[in-house]
Amino acid sequence: MNTMDQEKLEIQKQWDNDPCGSETVQDREPESLEFYRAIRKHRYEEYAPWFDEVVGFQDWHDKDILEIGVGLGSDHYRFAVNGNHMTALDLSKEHLRHTVKHLQLEGLETNPIYGDAEEMPFPDHSFDVVYSFGVLHHTPNTERAIAEVYRVLKPGGTAIIGLYHKYSLFLIFRTIIYNGILKAGLFSKGWRKLVSEIEHRSEDSDAVPLVKVYSRREAKRLFNSFARVNSECCHVEASHFVYFERLFRCLGRRNLERLFAGAGWYVVIHATKA
Repeated sequence: MNTMDQEKLEIQKQWDNDPCGSETVQDREPESLEFYRAIRKHRYEEYAPWFDEVVGFQDWHDKDILEIGVGLGSDHYRFAVNGNHMTALDLSKEHLRHTVKHLQLEGLETNPIYGDAEEMPFPDHSFDVVYSFGVLHHTPNTERAIAEVYRVLKPGGTAIIGLYHKYSLFLIFRTIIYNGILKAGLFSKGWRKLVSEIEHRSEDSDAVPLVKVYSRREAKRLFNSFARVNSECCHVEASHFVYFERLFRCLGRRNLERLFAGAGWYVVIHATKA
């Protein structure tokens, strides 16, 4: 088995055993309508209150939309509820199962496809929008995945892609300084294992998913084939400051996002195909 295939098996192991976001709600019956609604509430009100403004779910209606890496289906729902025609692509069968069930409970539907972002099983010019948030930094050949995004977009179509940011407070303070240096994780585990643990929510998991990070310039360079490319950084929490969390919490989330906007954990790209 080559290295790239092994990396993809680690992706499947991570998210089939620990679906993304499932740990955020503990007081609802799993896989119930109330569970999925609580997951959404946490995602958009607590974890990322900037989502609507940055992603613009409300801007899309009656479009053919592909989401790559669907998690529990929260963002998928936000697009689907506007009357868009949804397709879900994921290497995790559990993510696909959750997303289908989530939408069905809300009276919506999607076309679930078990597949690889680096080799998408779609014809050229299939979608008006391709959306992927917090996903394509895990695939071994991100450049190839972005080329596939370009291929399957219709002329004039839009890619909305969120990638992890190299120069973020979360990576610098919490991951490198706190977990890497002060807790000696860089020395005992090495960089590859240290950053993979960003994704770990279950102590039972031994998965080591690939995690890559990009500067804004590096992220934009991935989209050189596109006609127009805009980027912004977002997602700053008080917890990213580690020992000074209580101090920065007093500033409030909105002020933190405004004051430290360039050091957010995500680089979000909006790119238009010619």
